[in-house]
Amino acid sequence: MWRQDTSKAAEPRAKLSRRGLRWALEAIVCQHLTVARIAEGLAVTWNTANNAVLAEGCRALIDDPARFDGVAVIGVDEHVVRHEALLFRMEVKDLHRLAVAAVG
Repeated sequence: MWRQDTSKAAEPRAKLSRRGLRWALEAIVCQHLTVARIAEGLAVTWNTANNAVLAEGCRALIDDPARFDGVAVIGVDEHVVRHEALLFRMEVKDLHRLAVAAVG
């Protein structure tokens, strides 16, 4: 018999691993991939990918009370992602460290 502790790989009853969630969040924030592309890359449905990314984004970005510690200047950038569908993307950036603080 062989056993291995897999509790660090994913949350209990999770559909995606912690590494998969991190990849998905980075793909949306840094590479501007769509949820459809992320779902395809993870081989899950659009709803599964979207729910997982929203939950991980809240946990990693929004629920962190220290996310603005050390921030001196914040810039807001809003632009159209797709002209034909009129999808808008807004980023709040720490201009001092050139890091994205929030995306909407």
